[in-house]
Amino acid sequence: MNSVARIAVVGLLTSASCLAQTKQTDTSTRSTPAGLEKMPESLEVRYALSALPPHLRDGATTYTLDLAKGYVLSHKGTNGMTCIVVRSDWQWPERPFRIDIYWPVCYDGEGSKTLLQDYLHAAELRALGMDARQVHFEVVKRFGTASYPNPARSGVAYMLAPIMRTVGDSKIPEPVTRNMPHYMFYAPNVKDVDIGGKSFSQYPFMLSMSPGRDDVIVLLVGETEKAKILLESKDLLADLCLYRDFLCTTEATRARGVPGP
Repeated sequence: MNSVARIAVVGLLTSASCLAQTKQTDTSTRSTPAGLEKMPESLEVRYALSALPPHLRDGATTYTLDLAKGYVLSHKGTNGMTCIVVRSDWQWPERPFRIDIYWPVCYDGEGSKTLLQDYLHAAELRALGMDARQVHFEVVKRFGTASYPNPARSGVAYMLAPIMRTVGDSKIPEPVTRNMPHYMFYAPNVKDVDIGGKSFSQYPFMLSMSPGRDDVIVLLVGETEKAKILLESKDLLADLCLYRDFLCTTEATRARGVPGP
């Protein structure tokens, strides 16, 4: 996903100092054989929860990434929503894992039991040192089994975070940073032609992460709502930018998402 002009925001001086130190040291001291880097837990939780509408955040379950284990429970919620910051785009076996993938997502109850498990399992395998091809085939071979069912109903994955960095699909070779809050509705085996979708437009379109299992209808929020999300997230955006340059909001990242990739 892709481009935008940096929002001029100022974080608290104490937060800036702490995150600046993290930025200087994390790459050299907090990496694993799999290439992952540890995000400060408080920042990771804030970032993960930003994918949800505000009224759902207090009751949500959150997981954070343990470099040696994969995702571990940070907070057990009560409303069925589960939030993580995805670090492994495991769907494309020909693409090596990267350390610069960050996209928060929160699944509803059905997605938490099914689609979320793909990302939890992938993180476990990556922590063990498996490469992208190995992880892909280990995850995919469990699809549709009795212990690993596909979603039994339609549902929603919230991706309302103010910023994300990932690849969009097999046609986009490099990850891109976008300010692109949106919703994803489970729609297995549905294609753009079925709904009149146009990729990365302001209208609903399809994204097939794992065809037949993780096909979703994507609906971007409107420009007014997007501006509101960015404004309300100004402190989080400032801290993310201090943590990693590629998570900074720019004129290019604000523009990506509508209408082109």
